[in-house]
Amino acid sequence: LYAEAQDFNASNLVLAALPSTVDSRTGGQKIHILKYPEISVTYDAVSRAAHDIWNKDSLIWADLAAAAGIEYAEEDTLKVGFVVHLGQMRAFPGYSFEKLANRDHYESKDLDGIIPETVTKPDGSLVEEKFASCPAVLRPDIDVDEVTASVKETVPTENTLLRASTEAGRFLCEYLLYSSLAELHAKGLQKRVVFAHVPSRNSEEDIAEGVKVVTELIRTVSGIIP
Repeated sequence: LYAEAQDFNASNLVLAALPSTVDSRTGGQKIHILKYPEISVTYDAVSRAAHDIWNKDSLIWADLAAAAGIEYAEEDTLKVGFVVHLGQMRAFPGYSFEKLANRDHYESKDLDGIIPETVTKPDGSLVEEKFASCPAVLRPDIDVDEVTASVKETVPTENTLLRASTEAGRFLCEYLLYSSLAELHAKGLQKRVVFAHVPSRNSEEDIAEGVKVVTELIRTVSGIIP
């Protein structure tokens, strides 16, 4: 995801440059990286994508898995072990791993000029209609502080800023993270999802750095989830 004012999408450039597989931290297995198609910068597109991402019958995941030669022991299962969402951020010159997402107060219009519909609660407060029954804040069931510290150990940090963040931006990036978490919350599933913001830079060196950071993020998360 990226802002309309940008003429490039650093997160999509990093995604495209990621390898199809990486070794696990223990070296005992390969981690397959399946790349979900770029999501349009609209609230509706984000909602539909989040639903599909956590749909065990997703045709997109099935096609990507088949192309990668992945076979599943059970067909009636989610096709991914965890998800790393990517977006780009101009407000911070480094990488932010987001610790939480808010349900409400998405007041910036998307590329269609739309904001999410809200409903009024008995106390007079406005909540996002689609998620009115969900908590105001959702968090991954992954220790993002632990993940951040681990990635810092494997990525040279003298020139690379890495942080765990609680400010995902209250726009489409945070809305995607909340939507993804809400899908898992509604299904009663472990919230195996992380959102990584990459800096808004697009040189070859910047993309290579982004690939290194995101690859280590994937390897780290893979090593700590059950």
